Amino acid sequence: MFSHMLVLNHIGVWIVHQPSVLDDWTHNQLSVLYAQPDCGTHESTQNVQFAPVIQEFQQLIESDPEIFMCFNKMFNEVRRPKDDLDHVKDYKELMGVLNQILDQAPQFGGVNNLVMGVPIYAVLAPFCNTPSGYTAFTNPKVNAHFHKFFDVWTRFLVSPASRYVLTTGQKCWFSHEALDIMAQRLGSSFYDTWICRDDDPEKHYGFTSWDDFFTRQFRPGMRDVVAPENPNLITSACEASVHVIQPNVQALDTFWIKGHSYSLSHMFNHDPLTPQFVGGTVYQGILSSLDYHRWHSPVDGVVKKAYLIPGTYYAARLDSDPDPDVVSRSQDFVTAVATRALIFIESDNPAIGLMCFVAVGLGEVSTCEITVKVGARLKKGDHMGAFHFGGSTHCLVFCPQTHLRVFPHVVPGALQKVNSNILYIEN
Repeated sequence: MFSHMLVLNHIGVWIVHQPSVLDDWTHNQLSVLYAQPDCGTHESTQNVQFAPVIQEFQQLIESDPEIFMCFNKMFNEVRRPKDDLDHVKDYKELMGVLNQILDQAPQFGGVNNLVMGVPIYAVLAPFCNTPSGYTAFTNPKVNAHFHKFFDVWTRFLVSPASRYVLTTGQKCWFSHEALDIMAQRLGSSFYDTWICRDDDPEKHYGFTSWDDFFTRQFRPGMRDVVAPENPNLITSACEASVHVIQPNVQALDTFWIKGHSYSLSHMFNHDPLTPQFVGGTVYQGILSSLDYHRWHSPVDGVVKKAYLIPGTYYAARLDSDPDPDVVSRSQDFVTAVATRALIFIESDNPAIGLMCFVAVGLGEVSTCEITVKVGARLKKGDHMGAFHFGGSTHCLVFCPQTHLRVFPHVVPGALQKVNSNILYIEN
């Protein structure tokens, strides 16, 4: 029985709801592209020397008839004025912008401009909500090339060169504006909240790279488990805002239709354990670019399975909403199609039983890193893995025999601190 559980609904946000912000970002990228030597006009973009991974991507587009058609049609399907000059116009311009991003780290964009946290999605967002964009971004060959692209970009993001955004300069993560916003969100200063190797923001607080900053860790005592000895309490596995709590999830459901349908067989990639969860409950939370990006065990128990599932990066459920941030409106959809990590845990508490943590990598995320192994014994709050490089979402999935209740503070859009109590079992 699903006792006193509410169905909660909140849409997270990846990019701002201001078209002018997206236009400025894309316009700046195009301005840099056309400022390069031998690239003074749209027709001369082919003179730009692309990185090998971008050359391969363009070759894929041009050699595959279906992909070529989609990467042409999606630009015509975007709803925008025909004289709009602030958008990428075709796949060749898109390759040029992606080529530039290979040596750019995500920037902080200010109070109303967090779009820089997901720079590639900022460029692709207008095309995700088109029929041809949907077909392109669900194509396995296209996603394989995005993965290759991310592998190359990762080498920059884990290098010291990516620290140019980790200073006090404009659109940098340690500017007064950025530090103030992070302090407001966390209730304490950046230095007091996070483990730093240096106390000077001009020295990057000691972070060695963008990814080192992105996967930063809380100082001891900042996110301790409350009442760890109580086996009936279930904690938040991530620092994330509530998206939805959905009971009676089905093995197969219409996850592509708006309405928070979870299709367990697709979410679990037809894992043999799937039937045990049919009729159970999904709790989903959304992480933002400002949040902590590591995962912690929500229960005491033993890891039964842990593995990665390859999938899409920019596929979204199509709708008629003019807001370009369609992926944020597709949080349940992506659990069935996106790249994700599954960690099945057998709880020590038989009233909880088997549950599963699902980490869903979206957009710029090219790595869901699992750090626990099968057979490992976990206590609530133990580290299980991390997202790298960008925005993400996650789920806790429970069997139908688990009689869950929700704490009053678990409300739509509310940020749930990692290791805080979110659900409980009532005896």
